[in-house]
Amino acid sequence: MSENNQKPTRQELHGNHKRNNLLVVLGIIAAAFLGLVLLYNIFYGNDEEPSVAAGNQTNSQSMIITESDDSSETSSSAEESSKKDKDSAAEESEADTETEKEEVPSNDENVTKAYTGDWEPIGTTQTGEHATDFSDGSTDRNEIKTAIAAVTGISTDNMIEWWIGNAGDQQVTATVSDTQKETIARVQLNWIDGEGWQVTLVEELNEIPNN
Repeated sequence: MSENNQKPTRQELHGNHKRNNLLVVLGIIAAAFLGLVLLYNIFYGNDEEPSVAAGNQTNSQSMIITESDDSSETSSSAEESSKKDKDSAAEESEADTETEKEEVPSNDENVTKAYTGDWEPIGTTQTGEHATDFSDGSTDRNEIKTAIAAVTGISTDNMIEWWIGNAGDQQVTATVSDTQKETIARVQLNWIDGEGWQVTLVEELNEIPNN
């Protein structure tokens, strides 16, 4: 029998079997390693994305908190403003209550209503001996205008002075209206040394008289 037709020996068969087993083991190890790599990528490979998502969620929450704070501040500001308005209205109402007005008769057909009151002098920056200055922009004219506004409800920046004249010793008469000429009044004032001009009589008029 030739060498080419010889059968493998038992040792050769045993060696082939061991090599086959080794290849199987290596294949299993390689597969396990690849599996571990895949698992690692699945669980740990996307760390950045959750972080970004978490960051976006945090920013969103921050915005919500900020908006909530702004709303609270706006609400507080509105409440404070409303409280101030109420307090101001209460003070004006109290001032009106403290000023006792007494209606008096008038023979002037242009007068719809006349009344006196216990109005306080408006106050003054003037000192020393007083002589009324009727010129435009003078301290007397400005203080007279302020005193009239306090009793007629016509604001100084919405007031037209139709007539300011001497009504006696340290006395003045003034005819004024609002710019729409809806409220027309003739006011008598006395000068009180150190205290300023004091309104003594208010006459509500139908129309602006020709003084």
